[in-house]
Amino acid sequence: MSANIEISRSERTLALLGGGQFVQLSARELGNPAKVRSVIREGLPVASAQYAREHSGVPNRLFDQVVPRTTLISAGKSKSKRLSKPVSEVVLRAAKIIALAEEAFGDRDRAMHWLNNSNPVFEDEAPITLTDTESGTEWVEQVLGRMMYGVDA
Repeated sequence: MSANIEISRSERTLALLGGGQFVQLSARELGNPAKVRSVIREGLPVASAQYAREHSGVPNRLFDQVVPRTTLISAGKSKSKRLSKPVSEVVLRAAKIIALAEEAFGDRDRAMHWLNNSNPVFEDEAPITLTDTESGTEWVEQVLGRMMYGVDA
């Protein structure tokens, strides 16, 4: 059963990035570090990040704290229309955290409320904004993991 959960989380992550329309990965390949690394090295298409910004359920003011709008505008003007490796990683981390929160809460609205509002556990920051760093993302993952497995968060 855990494989089904992982597949649905991967499918949700991919959907948040605009799916196959923008990202050359399948949901199954999201579990393959070599494939993901290759896509990150190439850089996610700017259109994928813009899709995530518009459809993730994260208010623009918070999304901009994770990936500044000016970064997307600048990358959109580039010849390649691709994000840098670091920005691609941030966008992917944010999508993965959103999918994990939806799984943890079992409800998109509750997950987005939790992600988008300041939380004393995270020094009064909105959890989604912590995905701008790997350590912040790990912190949010740890709290969600404790919530999923019945440990006080």
